Amino acid sequence: MFEAKSLSLPSILFLILCVAATGQQPLPKEQTRQANKIRKNLHHYVTGTKLDVQLSNGSHHIGTLSQIGSDSFVLVDSVSSKSEAIDYLDVKRVQPTRKEYMSQQLGKTATGLPKAVGIALLTVAAILVFGLVAK
Repeated sequence: MFEAKSLSLPSILFLILCVAATGQQPLPKEQTRQANKIRKNLHHYVTGTKLDVQLSNGSHHIGTLSQIGSDSFVLVDSVSSKSEAIDYLDVKRVQPTRKEYMSQQLGKTATGLPKAVGIALLTVAAILVFGLVAK
Protein backbone atom coordinates (compact mmCIF):
# COMPACT_ATOMS: atom_id res chain seq x y z
CA MET A 1 0.00 0.00 0.00
CA PHE A 2 1.20 3.52 -0.84
CA GLU A 3 1.56 5.89 2.10
CA ALA A 4 1.56 9.65 1.55
CA LYS A 5 3.87 10.37 4.46
CA SER A 6 6.69 8.32 2.94
CA LEU A 7 7.23 10.96 0.21
CA SER A 8 9.29 13.99 1.13
CA LEU A 9 8.91 17.43 -0.41
CA PRO A 10 12.03 17.10 -2.61
CA SER A 11 10.84 13.77 -4.01
CA ILE A 12 7.41 15.24 -4.78
CA LEU A 13 9.02 18.16 -6.60
CA PHE A 14 11.24 15.73 -8.51
CA LEU A 15 8.22 13.73 -9.63
CA ILE A 16 6.39 16.87 -10.74
CA LEU A 17 9.41 18.03 -12.74
CA CYS A 18 9.77 14.60 -14.39
CA VAL A 19 6.12 14.57 -15.42
CA ALA A 20 6.32 18.15 -16.67
CA ALA A 21 9.51 17.46 -18.62
CA THR A 22 8.07 14.40 -20.37
CA GLY A 23 4.91 16.32 -21.30
CA GLN A 24 6.81 18.95 -23.30
CA GLN A 25 7.25 18.47 -27.01
CA PRO A 26 10.70 19.23 -28.43
CA LEU A 27 10.78 22.19 -30.79
CA PRO A 28 10.96 21.47 -34.50
CA LYS A 29 14.42 21.97 -36.00
CA GLU A 30 13.28 24.95 -38.10
CA GLN A 31 11.85 26.82 -35.07
CA THR A 32 15.04 26.21 -33.09
CA ARG A 33 17.14 27.44 -35.99
CA GLN A 34 15.00 30.59 -36.40
CA ALA A 35 15.16 31.35 -32.65
CA ASN A 36 18.95 30.95 -32.64
CA LYS A 37 19.23 33.19 -35.71
CA ILE A 38 17.19 35.93 -34.01
CA ARG A 39 19.20 35.57 -30.77
CA LYS A 40 22.49 35.86 -32.68
CA ASN A 41 21.19 38.82 -34.69
CA LEU A 42 20.15 40.67 -31.53
CA HIS A 43 23.64 40.36 -30.05
CA HIS A 44 24.87 42.67 -32.82
CA TYR A 45 22.90 45.54 -31.27
CA VAL A 46 23.69 47.38 -28.07
CA THR A 47 21.00 48.21 -25.56
CA GLY A 48 19.34 51.44 -26.54
CA THR A 49 19.20 50.56 -30.25
CA LYS A 50 15.84 51.33 -31.80
CA LEU A 51 14.54 48.18 -33.48
CA ASP A 52 11.75 47.18 -35.82
CA VAL A 53 10.58 43.69 -34.84
CA GLN A 54 8.25 41.73 -37.10
CA LEU A 55 6.44 38.89 -35.36
CA SER A 56 5.35 35.61 -36.91
CA ASN A 57 1.72 36.73 -36.77
CA GLY A 58 2.57 39.68 -39.08
CA SER A 59 2.47 42.47 -36.50
CA HIS A 60 5.31 44.99 -36.05
CA HIS A 61 6.72 46.31 -32.80
CA ILE A 62 9.02 49.31 -32.81
CA GLY A 63 10.95 50.15 -29.69
CA THR A 64 14.27 50.38 -27.92
CA LEU A 65 16.20 47.25 -27.01
CA SER A 66 16.41 47.02 -23.24
CA GLN A 67 17.56 43.50 -22.34
CA ILE A 68 18.57 40.29 -24.08
CA GLY A 69 17.77 37.04 -22.30
CA SER A 70 18.18 33.37 -23.10
CA ASP A 71 14.57 32.85 -24.28
CA SER A 72 13.36 36.39 -24.92
CA PHE A 73 14.35 40.03 -25.15
CA VAL A 74 12.75 43.20 -23.81
CA LEU A 75 11.63 45.98 -26.11
CA VAL A 76 10.54 49.34 -24.67
CA ASP A 77 7.92 51.24 -26.66
CA SER A 78 9.15 54.81 -27.21
CA VAL A 79 5.68 56.32 -27.19
CA SER A 80 4.09 54.60 -24.19
CA SER A 81 7.32 53.65 -22.35
CA LYS A 82 5.86 50.18 -21.79
CA SER A 83 8.31 47.31 -21.82
CA GLU A 84 7.38 44.06 -23.49
CA ALA A 85 9.18 40.72 -23.32
CA ILE A 86 9.21 39.10 -26.75
CA ASP A 87 9.96 35.40 -27.12
CA TYR A 88 12.52 34.51 -29.81
CA LEU A 89 10.15 31.85 -31.17
CA ASP A 90 7.54 34.54 -31.97
CA VAL A 91 9.93 36.69 -34.01
CA LYS A 92 10.16 36.51 -37.78
CA ARG A 93 12.64 39.37 -38.34
CA VAL A 94 14.61 41.96 -36.35
CA GLN A 95 16.34 44.99 -37.81
CA PRO A 96 17.18 48.52 -36.77
CA THR A 97 14.68 51.18 -37.76
CA ARG A 98 15.52 53.17 -40.89
CA LYS A 99 16.59 56.18 -38.87
CA GLU A 100 18.77 54.02 -36.60
CA TYR A 101 20.30 52.27 -39.61
CA MET A 102 21.12 55.58 -41.30
CA SER A 103 22.78 56.92 -38.15
CA GLN A 104 24.83 53.70 -37.85
CA GLN A 105 25.95 53.99 -41.47
CA LEU A 106 26.80 57.66 -41.00
CA GLY A 107 28.88 56.73 -37.95
CA LYS A 108 30.75 54.09 -39.93
CA THR A 109 31.44 56.57 -42.72
CA ALA A 110 32.62 59.24 -40.29
CA THR A 111 35.07 56.86 -38.61
CA GLY A 112 36.35 55.58 -41.95
CA LEU A 113 36.66 59.05 -43.48
CA PRO A 114 39.92 60.10 -41.75
CA LYS A 115 41.65 56.94 -43.00
CA ALA A 116 40.49 57.54 -46.56
CA VAL A 117 41.57 61.18 -46.45
CA GLY A 118 44.97 60.20 -45.05
CA ILE A 119 45.50 57.59 -47.75
CA ALA A 120 44.45 60.05 -50.46
CA LEU A 121 46.85 62.72 -49.14
CA LEU A 122 49.72 60.24 -48.98
CA THR A 123 48.98 59.12 -52.54
CA VAL A 124 48.94 62.73 -53.82
CA ALA A 125 52.16 63.50 -51.93
CA ALA A 126 53.86 60.40 -53.38
CA ILE A 127 52.79 61.37 -56.92
CA LEU A 128 54.12 64.92 -56.45
CA VAL A 129 57.42 63.71 -55.01
CA PHE A 130 57.79 61.13 -57.78
CA GLY A 131 56.95 63.80 -60.37
CA LEU A 132 59.58 66.19 -59.00
CA VAL A 133 62.26 63.52 -58.80
CA ALA A 134 61.53 62.31 -62.33
CA LYS A 135 62.14 65.82 -63.80
